[in-house]
Amino acid sequence: MKLARAWLILLITSFLTTTLFSVTAQQSEGLKTPGAPAQKPKTINSAVCSQTTRRPLPSKQRLVNPPMTLLHNSEYLSGEASVSVAANSNPLIRIGIAQNGVTLIEFPAADRFFAVHPGNSDLVTVEKSPSLKRDHHLVLRAGSGFLVPSKRSNTIAPSTSIIAQMDSGIAITLMIYPVPLLKQQAHRLVINYNRDEVISARRTKGLATNLAGQETQSQSEITTASRPPTPNSSPVEPEVFSQPPEPPKLRKPPFKEPVDAALKTAEANPKLFKNWTDPRHGLRISTTAPTELSDTVRLVVFAVHNIRNEPVRLLPTYPDLYVETLNENKRPVEAGTRVEKLYLASSATGNLISPGQTRHFAIAYVAPILGAQQHLKVVVAHMNAADEPAIADLTAPK
Repeated sequence: MKLARAWLILLITSFLTTTLFSVTAQQSEGLKTPGAPAQKPKTINSAVCSQTTRRPLPSKQRLVNPPMTLLHNSEYLSGEASVSVAANSNPLIRIGIAQNGVTLIEFPAADRFFAVHPGNSDLVTVEKSPSLKRDHHLVLRAGSGFLVPSKRSNTIAPSTSIIAQMDSGIAITLMIYPVPLLKQQAHRLVINYNRDEVISARRTKGLATNLAGQETQSQSEITTASRPPTPNSSPVEPEVFSQPPEPPKLRKPPFKEPVDAALKTAEANPKLFKNWTDPRHGLRISTTAPTELSDTVRLVVFAVHNIRNEPVRLLPTYPDLYVETLNENKRPVEAGTRVEKLYLASSATGNLISPGQTRHFAIAYVAPILGAQQHLKVVVAHMNAADEPAIADLTAPK
């Protein structure tokens, strides 16, 4: 009986050992068998991984933006920017403008404005400057019809465009993008190009240069003109001595006498000046109706009053006359065009107007041909407010 029980225990132990070995072998082979489920990878905390593996790039490996050489930039500029344009291109520059911002655009000092062509002054206004032909900058502001894009909008479309046509011939197009935030505005933009290279490139293409006037003589032409003639084999004629020519008589400036007479009449009759403009930086102006001196020449007399308790010094080129074009809403649509002055007379010498004093002026000028929306204006500016002169409209009825 004991022997049978011992054999039974031995058989059971042998069976269990064989079964366990077989199962272990099958599991080991199942890992290598195609189609068997892959082991689940261990999960790694991404935050911990980024903290342990992310390291800042050395300074030598960081990307540095190169200086911008502009042909057509794809996005609008903001903040302060400086761009260089190619001499053989007419660039398009995109800038952002906000509702309550102002943009100053500076151009090379070697070039001058020939004309400024605004697209829609109700949307973006080019600030008027009587000295535009001598300036090297433009000031842009949002107009009365300026539309601020919605903050929910992800795209900003251009609102209008402005073309600055320079004396060298290059035309720079400013594409205006309305932006909702002031920090997105282009506050100051500096445009760089070489005027001589622009002129050379345009001449190669047969395009016009020096749009504001005739080109000056080249240095080679001046040298050739001043070079003495080549001696020839003909006999030298004896030099003939004659009396020295009489000095030319000094001619009086045209229309001097009627202008001086009108000025004296105005000084003796201050009641001629009844309607005064609103004061602007201490100056206000009153004018009389222009009178004819000839078919093409007009005479205007006006008074400038200093309402300040301190003297003001007028700019040397003022008073001045220019024509301004207005739209249906009485807003300027293009930069003013200067009118030629033939003779200017003043009731005092120098450029200083004492506190509370009035100075009288008389100007003879070439009468411009005016359109229905054009106005002839007198402009006076002093040293402390050169960009915002006092203005009086001569076209308005007196």
